[in-house]
Amino acid sequence: MTARKNLFITLLTLICLINFYLPPAVAQGDYDGGGSDGAVTQKLDTACFVTWWFHSALGYHPAILMRVENASGQSLPGVILKFQARFTNLRDGYVNVAREEIRASLEPKKQLYVFLKGPRAFELPIDQSLWPRMECKVMCRVSDGVTDGGTQTMLITKLDSITMSFEDAMTNLAKQPDIRIGRRKPTPTPVPARPEKTLVATTGSLAVKDNKPKQTLLQFLGSTFIPGLGDDFYSFEKKFGIPAEFDPKAEWTWARYQSQSPELSMIVGSRGQTGKADLIVATVPPSQIKGEGQVTELAKAISGKFRSETTTPPNHSVRYLPSGRLEFGTLSAKNYRAVYFVPGESGGGNGSYIVVVTRMPGNVLEILRKEAPRAKLLKFLQPITGVSET
Repeated sequence: MTARKNLFITLLTLICLINFYLPPAVAQGDYDGGGSDGAVTQKLDTACFVTWWFHSALGYHPAILMRVENASGQSLPGVILKFQARFTNLRDGYVNVAREEIRASLEPKKQLYVFLKGPRAFELPIDQSLWPRMECKVMCRVSDGVTDGGTQTMLITKLDSITMSFEDAMTNLAKQPDIRIGRRKPTPTPVPARPEKTLVATTGSLAVKDNKPKQTLLQFLGSTFIPGLGDDFYSFEKKFGIPAEFDPKAEWTWARYQSQSPELSMIVGSRGQTGKADLIVATVPPSQIKGEGQVTELAKAISGKFRSETTTPPNHSVRYLPSGRLEFGTLSAKNYRAVYFVPGESGGGNGSYIVVVTRMPGNVLEILRKEAPRAKLLKFLQPITGVSET
């Protein structure tokens, strides 16, 4: 009886020792953590990264492109690098998990690129404030096929509200600074002692000065150059920068340019791959508009090469559509036509003024009814054109 008791105590002691010295098991599927404690050796380091919304045939996917470096100080021959990105929607808590497994041989300081894209696609509205707010957490496990170094957290960041292609992301990544430089603490330089000065009380202001106030729509309309109908995409880039997104099609090419000063969005369409603006949709929040006169002035301003032409007085009309009552105004000149919609009357719930100008022949509403279901960037116009959303 005593021998059995001693054997039981010995086995129990061995089990306790094994549990004490072996690292805790980590599930092979959704692994998390590990990089924040001191038990995991940091073998890879993030040099720089970019986040964005990646477009596919299904919609927009949260994505991250990273350049990582072997920071272990030793060669990593034929290791398996298991990366995981957890894209968390901060509004509803939904997690979109992306995984990538890479087999590589890395010498010390050698770098490689890692691209991770969430499997779930999103539909992004034209208003960026309505886009999902996403957090991106990237983790990695380094394995040589026999031993596993544990899970390390590479970075935690917010997803940027921008859409671009993989090629554009590579270009932007090349421009990014090494994020590790900011973490390195510089050696403090001794400062020679100076005689103390008598403290003098002075009055100050807590107001934060904005050296670059935002431009109003009225100031924008008075600009010396505003690109419009007939101008090349290059002119819009010079004014507003690279488009936030674009949609090339066989018949039309669409590009959306975003301005923060003043706050407005311009969707420019070019038919026949000419690169010249044939139709423009400007979206302006109500806070920027001070009366109907500014709406018609905006239509004339973005008429481009036809800006000097005399227009007819605005003509108001009403339609009863499945989306509700629609009141809009139209005006026309010799070589272009315009239509504008007022918030609260469009029935589409956009909440902004929408101004459309085109140099294409025919009725503007009919052109929108035809192109809105086809063009991804124009789908938000379907309710105000009487076309049901698809």
